[in-house]
Amino acid sequence: MELLFILFALGIAFLYFYLNSPKVIGAEGERRVNSTLSRKLAEQDYTLLEDLTLPTTKGTTQVDHIVLSRYGIFVIETKNMSGWIFGGKTQARWTQVMRRHKSQFQNPLRQNYLHVKVIQDLLSIRLDQLENLVAFVGSAKPKTDMPPNVFWSRGELLNYITSRKTVQFTDSEVRDFVHKLRSSALEANKETRRAHVQHVQEKATQNETNVTKCPRCGSKMIERTNRKTGQTFHGCSSYPKCRGTLQAK
Repeated sequence: MELLFILFALGIAFLYFYLNSPKVIGAEGERRVNSTLSRKLAEQDYTLLEDLTLPTTKGTTQVDHIVLSRYGIFVIETKNMSGWIFGGKTQARWTQVMRRHKSQFQNPLRQNYLHVKVIQDLLSIRLDQLENLVAFVGSAKPKTDMPPNVFWSRGELLNYITSRKTVQFTDSEVRDFVHKLRSSALEANKETRRAHVQHVQEKATQNETNVTKCPRCGSKMIERTNRKTGQTFHGCSSYPKCRGTLQAK
């Protein structure tokens, strides 16, 4: 009986950590957005593509959602997060605060801009014919002024897409775009995801090697967050002995 109890407890613990893993939480957020857009957008006017892994000159990039229509192409990055979010359009990293715990993540607008550029080059269209949209679908709330292309519910995202009524493309062009994206996307399987994750990890490691040095003493600079504004900056690792700072790029 004691062994069964231990195995049961271990199973529950594994299930808890699995369901709360970033991968599962992220996938659930994407599923919610896909569900809303597929049900609410008229099929005769909009085509929804989801979870596309597209090749780039430096590897691959994974796009959460692409909505194609005569009124433009909407490239959507989904964030399933909770807590308070601090950030701004030009900041390299945003901050999530949950109770007293703080963590940073890449500015999703910058992250999604790379997706937008890949799609622009693939389809050979103008940049202003694509829209860079970010959708927070969890319980997260903004604590700083956010750009108008960042949304805090699926309803806000849907209303924005359906509000765009300036015709950008013909129906024939939209069909060609859909075909080109589908035919260019890598097959959705474990090998594709593994290769993409490896590419992301290698890029992160490369970024870590490009460490900024303190302009005062030459020590390593560490990314920090202003507690009042949430704005990120680089502070000297020798603080408080050295108070050198640099604004985050």
